[in-house]
Amino acid sequence: MRRLLLGAVLLILACGGAATLPAPSQSLPTRTSAATAKIDVTDMMGAFPAATFFVVTDEGVKGLALLNHVTKYTIPTSGAVQVASGNNQIYIADDISEGTRLRRIDQASGTVLASWMERSRWLVTTGIGHGALAVEPTTGRLLALYADGHKRTVEAYEPYSLRPLGKQLDASCGDRLLAAADRVVVPCFTDGTLIIKDGGDARVVHAGLGTLVAAAMSNEGTTLVGRADGTLARIPPARVTVEKIDPFGPGRLVADGIAASDAQSFAIALGTGDMRLSISESRSGRRYLSFPNKEAPVGGLLAQGQFAFWSTGNEARHIDLIQGFVETMATFSGTRVRPGAIGQ
Repeated sequence: MRRLLLGAVLLILACGGAATLPAPSQSLPTRTSAATAKIDVTDMMGAFPAATFFVVTDEGVKGLALLNHVTKYTIPTSGAVQVASGNNQIYIADDISEGTRLRRIDQASGTVLASWMERSRWLVTTGIGHGALAVEPTTGRLLALYADGHKRTVEAYEPYSLRPLGKQLDASCGDRLLAAADRVVVPCFTDGTLIIKDGGDARVVHAGLGTLVAAAMSNEGTTLVGRADGTLARIPPARVTVEKIDPFGPGRLVADGIAASDAQSFAIALGTGDMRLSISESRSGRRYLSFPNKEAPVGGLLAQGQFAFWSTGNEARHIDLIQGFVETMATFSGTRVRPGAIGQ
């Protein structure tokens, strides 16, 4: 087993005046950063799930193993590419001359298990490796967000055969697609609104933040969105009330820098003037990651369980959200790397 280079962090940060600071009777929030340590991968066997980080590159979608960082396989792709995971399935959508090609991929081998072509239709362009595909956890259906000018349509597909199941939602705008707990959400970044469907008619909800830069939904239906200055808005499951959350310390919310790591838990990427990558203590289910501005994620943030994943543009990286250990999983030359999805 090869040895892995892990970074650890111990830097205490005061978030002077931030509205997310605790009451005087509570301890101040801290942010920690790490020194370098070598840990053999055998020390990790059985301690962490055997997750796979799927990244979109110029060569195709690559599956990187969390534990030993091996590239398990590469799925050739064409044009704009989107990746989604859920219910132990991995899906890839890409553009070919006829339209949008949807594929279900075997996570162990990379073999294509099913394929469907949507002729003369294209997904919403997200500019990153995810955001226009989502897996509906309760039914396992694959959802896709298509663009027709300014109009948006969400279509559903059977999870194994990819047989079309029909239209789920029409919207007049939309930049990302979120789904969990019988809820489908289409955020409109410029308008600062969310189109929310809970089984019945869709409703338009104003986040009250102005232009948005990031949105995510945890698996029980909590939705979190944010604007560039780090101000957040939280919408609980099965409700449309909005809770405003003031920024955590100085920093800018990274584009697509909110990721759901677990039920009601989120990792949030901030670009800051810090010298090193650091993490905050957990605050009401929110873990803040402070990135030096020159090392901020490119293509957004993904999370699963205790790990968050991102790309620096040519590197794929992850961090342990509890201990602060950070690793470079792979470095690519001459290719652009974007986060796609996390699978088992």
